[in-house]
Amino acid sequence: MLLETIHNFPWWEDAWTQLYGRLRAGTLPHAILITGQTGLGKYLFAKEFSKLLLCERPSEQGARCTKCTACRLLEEGTHPDLHAISPPEDKQNILIDQIRDLASVLGMKSHGGGRKIALIHPADRMNPAAANSLLKTLEEPTDNTVLILVSERPARLPATIRSRCQVCRIAPPPEEQARAWLSAQTEDTDAVETLLRLSAGAPLRALALAQDEILVKRCSWFEELRGLREAREDPVRVAATWSDAKQELVPLQWFGLWLTDMIRSRQVPGTRLKDADFEDGLRVLGKSVALDALHELLQKVWRALRLSETSINRQLLVEDILIEWAQVKQKGTVT
Repeated sequence: MLLETIHNFPWWEDAWTQLYGRLRAGTLPHAILITGQTGLGKYLFAKEFSKLLLCERPSEQGARCTKCTACRLLEEGTHPDLHAISPPEDKQNILIDQIRDLASVLGMKSHGGGRKIALIHPADRMNPAAANSLLKTLEEPTDNTVLILVSERPARLPATIRSRCQVCRIAPPPEEQARAWLSAQTEDTDAVETLLRLSAGAPLRALALAQDEILVKRCSWFEELRGLREAREDPVRVAATWSDAKQELVPLQWFGLWLTDMIRSRQVPGTRLKDADFEDGLRVLGKSVALDALHELLQKVWRALRLSETSINRQLLVEDILIEWAQVKQKGTVT
């Protein structure tokens, strides 16, 4: 049954039923880790479940009443017992002072006489000091407190934190369900299959690709990569556009996908590539670079994307990768 509170995101139903069942049985853990791939709405799911926990008169089916005092405060964004923690606007990580302040607030009585909810997203962005501070709260939770951590990269969390959380995994929907949902959200129904394939079956990610016209933009990025190999493009110029703040390094993410496809085409000849639209071009580009060089480039892309979350110069990161891409020979040496 599709619950009202899951906003017509049918792939939420199993995870929602799991948590609501624990709530009804009185066995809801004090710490929950919501995980799943990009594009499934994990944070929105966590927010909606937080609201359900604070509702004064939830239905037996697991929906908020929307009329009680708590629900009205939640809709206004002013409920005093819901505490959301995320990195400050000018920072890449959640800081220890934020966690300390949270612990102090959770140590007090709730304003409404019910639960206190802490929502931490993305939890894997806590710096080490913040994670250590949170561990103390997890080990000694206060009464009527529920901590909800959201992360698509839970392996980055310390094992001591993961072990103290009940994991709730949101899975991508079956292909037919994802196709039907996305077709109802976009006018470009001809692109639905491509969008879902490129988003690994995650409907919200696919919808974001459609809204940002990524299918069009990626053609330009791919041509730039081809131009770099053919010495028609300047890697410094391309790096400047790719690292522009408005791009949010999305072109580099696509380069990582294409490198993976090139490696797959070399290691498993005849296999279908993830970005099938560029299959012929990817196979040609893949053959122009030694296999070990492709692996090395892919490692550099992943490293650059990780470092981009720090204060490091993004353009220099991208320049280094694109210069190597432009110069590497078939045998893996650089000119």
